[in-house]
Amino acid sequence: MQVSKRMAIHGLNISMAVFTALSAYGILLYYKGGADAAGSATLLTTLSYLAGIAGCIAGIGFFGVQLDRRKSEEHREEEARKAVDAARKGRRKPVRPS
Repeated sequence: MQVSKRMAIHGLNISMAVFTALSAYGILLYYKGGADAAGSATLLTTLSYLAGIAGCIAGIGFFGVQLDRRKSEEHREEEARKAVDAARKGRRKPVRPS
């Protein structure tokens, strides 16, 4: 599946933001009550938290790869455009001053 560069940037930013928020929430929860908070969490809560973290990591990986691919495609296109311009300039005859 291919996504546009804009979609890759937004997906990567959202995935990183949600991952950071979930991590901060976990750290704050640990410092606020630590073992008490972990003990009072149900299995469903813990699994949903872990699924969110795993989804964020997968999103970061997927959108990061897509962004790298779009950037490499743009780089190749730019190099090809420069090569065409250089070839075109090489074929031109210099203008003689009158």
